[in-house]
Amino acid sequence: VPQDIRERKGSFFTPQIWVELSQKYLTDVLGENWQDEYYVWDCAAGTGNLLAGLTNKYNIWASTLDQQDVEVMHDRINYGANLLHDHVFQFDFLNDDFSKLPLPLQKIINDPEKRKKLVVYINPPYAEVSSVGEKGKAGVNKSKVHDKYSDKIGTSGREIYILFLARIFDELDGCIIGEFSKLKALQGS
Repeated sequence: VPQDIRERKGSFFTPQIWVELSQKYLTDVLGENWQDEYYVWDCAAGTGNLLAGLTNKYNIWASTLDQQDVEVMHDRINYGANLLHDHVFQFDFLNDDFSKLPLPLQKIINDPEKRKKLVVYINPPYAEVSSVGEKGKAGVNKSKVHDKYSDKIGTSGREIYILFLARIFDELDGCIIGEFSKLKALQGS
């Protein structure tokens, strides 16, 4: 996907140093064997950088907005990436219904006990509504999730990452959120 389109959508690669640190934090909190005991879903996977280094491919799902990114991940799998083809798929987290998810992931989401073992592990997109300059992002937040939660989240719904967190918090009750991001998540409304 061209860089200008990635920037408009708020898609940026997670550097390996931060991937390793985030996985260390998860290990510190969830225990040494967390990857065998928990399910992992990166619902903003891009090309899968955040998932590099995870060991239990049977418990990992990766979804991304763009089919081109799915194709990149599938190619990476063909060359040894530790993921399963069937667990990597196109999914618009801000617009698609969970019924479009692979059946094994639906079963985890729909079972309150299994959902407690779901780690939604993301470095979500960082794009904010703006109409300033040529790179203005007017309407970038427009989605079903924005429409559903705008009364609850107010002006913070201008931020794409907030929309991800709102849906996760409300619709995946009981899961663990492993969100690794810029300090922006700690400021603003």
